[in-house]
Amino acid sequence: MDSITEKLPDNLNVAAYFLDSHFLPERSDRAVFYYQDQTYTYSQLSRFVRRTARLLSELGLERENRIAILLPDTPEFVFAFWGAIWLGAVPVPINTACTLDDIQYILHDSRAKILLTTQAWQEKLTPIQSQFLRHSLLTDGENPFLSLLSQQDDQLSCAETCRDEPAFWLYTSGSTGRPKGAIHLHQNMVVCAENYGKATLGLQRDDITYSVAKMPFAYGLGNTLYMPMAVGAASVLSDANNIFDIIADIQRYKPTVLFGIPSVYANILAVHDIAPLDATCLRLCVSAAEQLPKSIWHQWLKTYNQEICEGIGTTEFLHIFLSNRVGQCKPGSSGYPVPGYSVQVVNEQGFSCSPDEIGNLQVSGESLMLGYWNRLKQTRNVICGNMMRTGDKYRCDSDGYFWFMGRNDDLFKVNGQWISPLEIEDILHQHPQVLEVAVVPESGQGEQLNQIVAYVGLKPEQEPSLELEDSIRRFAKQHLPHFKAPKIIQFVKNLPRTSTGKIHRKKLLDKAMIG
Repeated sequence: MDSITEKLPDNLNVAAYFLDSHFLPERSDRAVFYYQDQTYTYSQLSRFVRRTARLLSELGLERENRIAILLPDTPEFVFAFWGAIWLGAVPVPINTACTLDDIQYILHDSRAKILLTTQAWQEKLTPIQSQFLRHSLLTDGENPFLSLLSQQDDQLSCAETCRDEPAFWLYTSGSTGRPKGAIHLHQNMVVCAENYGKATLGLQRDDITYSVAKMPFAYGLGNTLYMPMAVGAASVLSDANNIFDIIADIQRYKPTVLFGIPSVYANILAVHDIAPLDATCLRLCVSAAEQLPKSIWHQWLKTYNQEICEGIGTTEFLHIFLSNRVGQCKPGSSGYPVPGYSVQVVNEQGFSCSPDEIGNLQVSGESLMLGYWNRLKQTRNVICGNMMRTGDKYRCDSDGYFWFMGRNDDLFKVNGQWISPLEIEDILHQHPQVLEVAVVPESGQGEQLNQIVAYVGLKPEQEPSLELEDSIRRFAKQHLPHFKAPKIIQFVKNLPRTSTGKIHRKKLLDKAMIG
C-alpha cells in the first residue's frame, strides 16, 4: 500500500503543515471554526497560534516539554494545542469528563510544566498533585488567556521538528485501570486526514463538521481539529452536554457532517416527537466509539433518510481504520478497512481466521502511536512492529466486512456456550420502550451457573414496572435462543459510561457480581 509518511519531508512541524503548508490566499478569510456567536478565520487562527507559541516560550516552555490542556472545546483549546506544537512542545489534552483523581494522575504522569484550564477546574484540583507544574494559565479571571495573547506578537517561526518525533499525547479512557498516555507523532494527523478524512469520507472545502465527541478524545480531535483543516473546511466548537443542546446546535450551525456516537443517535430519535431534528443540512452521518445497534441505523434511515457510516478506531491509531461508506453500509458492521490500513482477524496461534470465524483483531497502519508513556510492558504486549493487537473480538464475513463481537473480556459462557453481549443488546434495542441496554453475566460459582443480566435505560416518559420487565423478557425469548435470553432485567436511569462515552461494562459487571 502507498506510504503517506514517506512522501512527507523528514523535517515536519504538523502545526505549520496544517496552518501554512496548505494555506492558500483564498482560504485566509474562510471560517475555520464557529464558537457561540464568534467566527474565526484561517488567518486569525494562524496569528493566535503564533502568539500562543510566543507566550508559552516566555513562560519557559521548551521543546519536548508538556503542556496540559483541561478545557471544553473552545478557541483557547485550539490555540494552545497548535501553539504548543508550533513551539516544538507537546500538548496533552485532558478530557473534562475524567474523574478528579484521574486528572491529578495525568498531570503528574505527563510531567506537564504548564496547565491551561478554567478557574472552576483549578479550584477543584487544588492542591494540584504534581511537583512538575510551574505555571497555571486560566481562560477566565483577572488575566485571561486571550488577554495575555493580545500582548504578544505573531512573528515566531515554527520549531524544526521531525515527522517521526512526538507531537502530542492522548490519554486512554482508563476503564480498566489508570489512563495510559499514547504518544503520537507529527506525521500521524496527516495520515488520518489523508486516509480517512479525504479518501474515505470525502470531506470537502464547503463542509462544516459537528462532533459530539470532544477534542481530548481521539475521535473528536480528528473530527473537529485537523481533518476539516486538511481540506479548508470549518468545524463547530461546542460544549453541548445534553441531547436538546446538541439538537439546538445542529439547527443553529447547520453542519453538513455529523460525527456522532450510538447513544446520541438513539437519544435524538427518542425525543423526535418533542424536539424534532431538522437534518436537511446533513450530507453525512458518522458513528464510532462503540457498536451502533442495527435497529438505530434503520430507524435513523427511516426518520431522516440518512445512512449512518459506522466505523471503529482506537486512541492508539488516532482515528478510524474500519469504516462503512455511503451506499455501501452493512448495518451492525464496522465496515471494511480504510485505505492505508491492514486489518486481520486471527486465531490464538496468530493465523488468519476463516470467514465468520471469531478471532482477535490486529491492525497495521502508519498512524500507530509510538507507544505508551512509561508503560513498556503494556506497549510490548500490544505492538509488534507496525501492528497492534487491539484486544477486540471480531469476525470478517465473505464480503470483507468486519463485525465487532466485543472486547476480549466482554464475552462470557453460559451453560458452556460463548455469549457475545452485543447480539443480545441489539435485539433488546428493538423493544419499543428501550433506549439503551448493556448485558453482563451475573456472578456465579463457575460458568454453568452464570446468568445473563440486562441493564436497561428507558425512553422518555417510560416508567419501570413489573409489567414492562415481563414484556422485555418475553420479547427477548421470542427473538433469541433460550440460553441467550436475559434472566434478570435491571432498570437504570442512565448506564455508566467512561470519559469517552463508552458503556462502562466493568462497573456493571462489578454491580452484577455484588448482586
